[in-house]
Amino acid sequence: MHIIPHTPRFPCRTYWLSLAAGISLAACVQSPQSAVSGQAPLPAPMAWSVAEEGCAGGERLRAALASARSELQDQGLVLKTACQASHGALAVQVEVANGLLASKVVRGPLAEGEAVDMGTPAGVGSAAAASHSTDFSPDVQHNRQWLRAFMARHQLDNLPDAWWRYAQKKAAPSAVAEVDLAAR
Repeated sequence: MHIIPHTPRFPCRTYWLSLAAGISLAACVQSPQSAVSGQAPLPAPMAWSVAEEGCAGGERLRAALASARSELQDQGLVLKTACQASHGALAVQVEVANGLLASKVVRGPLAEGEAVDMGTPAGVGSAAAASHSTDFSPDVQHNRQWLRAFMARHQLDNLPDAWWRYAQKKAAPSAVAEVDLAAR
């Protein structure tokens, strides 16, 4: 007796749907943005650093950021920056260096080497990145408020278009100018 092996047969429709799904998944793995129609490619990532080369603001800005970095280091956090000369601003990102220490000041997932959860990625402009956006969890809202207050203590103001964009506060007029006017 000779047995002929049975080969499963897919109905034509199922075969083509399976093939189309496989091609779509392969496209997602290769380039997620190209597999989803109507979605623009993601912008290039920010060039984060721990230095301020090329930033306007000079020594005053460097001193403010050095002070901020020192304070954050004591809290288990790292401040990374990127100059945005076209916007006259500084982009910031706070990363976790020590989750246990960081948990005393920020909330949410605190994996070492990862950015503190601010709801949207730093350096990417969107409506959700706006400073006034409240469509986030209480943890994200806390972290954004904490960052604004922290940066303000270091003479940097949050710009309204993005939680991660800061500008140096204007220097107070010097007392010498007042003395000169009074002497005249």
